[in-house]
Amino acid sequence: MDLTTLFRAPPMDPLLKIVSGVPIFRECNRMELEALKLHLHERHFLAGEIVFDEGEEGEGMYVVIRGKLRANRKGRLGKKVLGVIQPGESFGEMALLGSGPRMATVVAEEDSTVLAMFRPELVALAQARPRLGFKIAMGVALVLELRLRRVAEGHSPEPSST
Repeated sequence: MDLTTLFRAPPMDPLLKIVSGVPIFRECNRMELEALKLHLHERHFLAGEIVFDEGEEGEGMYVVIRGKLRANRKGRLGKKVLGVIQPGESFGEMALLGSGPRMATVVAEEDSTVLAMFRPELVALAQARPRLGFKIAMGVALVLELRLRRVAEGHSPEPSST
C-alpha cells in the first residue's frame, strides 16, 4: 500500500478550483476556500437576462463559472460595451465594500452560471474568520487598484469593474 495515496487530499471541488483562480480569492488556501464555499450562491441566467442594471444599488459580486456576459454603460452617444466577462472572471466587486450604485449593466450573452457572494455574508465571514475576511477585502482592494491604474494610464477599464 502506498502511504502517499492514503494521505492525499481529495480532489478540489471544480467550482472552488475556478474560484481559487479569481484574483480576489487567489491568496486563500484550500481550507479557507472550503469555508468560503458556504457563502457562495449558484445563480443561473438565460441568454439576454439582466444580472443587474447600471444605477441600481450593488449588493454583491459574481464569479462566472459557465457562459459569457457583457458589461454595458450608458453614454451620451448611446450604450457603450465595456467588455465581455468569461468563465474564471469576476464582476461587481465594489458592491462587497459598499452599497453605491452599479457602474454598468451586466447581461448574459448566453446561458450562464455564476457564483454570487453578497456583502452581508462577507461581513459575517469576516467576523467569524477575520484572517479570511481580511484576505478577501485586500483582494477586492487590489483588483480595484489595478483597474483604477489602468484608467489613469488611459486604458479602458476591465468589464468587471461594475
